[in-house]
Amino acid sequence: MTKNELVVLGLLNQMPMHGYQLYHQIEKSNMETWAQVNLASIYNTLDRLRREKMVEAKKEKPGKMPEREVYHITPKGKEKLSHLVEEVLTEHRMPENNFCVGIAFLFGLSKKKALECLEVKRKNLKRVAEHLENFRRDFHRQLPLNWKFLLGYGIDHIHLDIKKLEEIKRTISKIKNWSHDVDNIRLKEVEDLTRRVSKLKNWS
Repeated sequence: MTKNELVVLGLLNQMPMHGYQLYHQIEKSNMETWAQVNLASIYNTLDRLRREKMVEAKKEKPGKMPEREVYHITPKGKEKLSHLVEEVLTEHRMPENNFCVGIAFLFGLSKKKALECLEVKRKNLKRVAEHLENFRRDFHRQLPLNWKFLLGYGIDHIHLDIKKLEEIKRTISKIKNWSHDVDNIRLKEVEDLTRRVSKLKNWS
């Protein structure tokens, strides 16, 4: 399953669209940021879904505009969409998070550089949160229930990330001997922690 398939089928389930409309809708909704949807591969996803009979393209000529292919979701595509939505809503594995991988190897940076990077991350998150809050304020009345939830969920999640970033920055600032701390990392304890996390990831 790819997120692109879920997004394309979900949008076409709302209404038929041509390729650029899909691209524009994804861009307008900032999905490339919060869902990390790859805009460049949308047409490849459409081609694949068409080959698999999930969508069909119909030639349409709106007014004086040039003829273009408008994509419609098929019954097979609706069945696939239902399966994909169920899969992601009941997913039990921990999501991929590159930031957590960076934190795991934080001592690969100097103390100064670590604090600088975390501050850049904090400022970027604040900008994203402000953007989403403005969007929610401007379009609150027009938004359906699921989009109101998504915005609220995203904003709350970002604020929690900011809070945790500020906590780790305060903790790092208090460390007097950064190189000594990395020397004290005991591989046995790290391996034990890794095994426990692995069990959580595979828990069902």
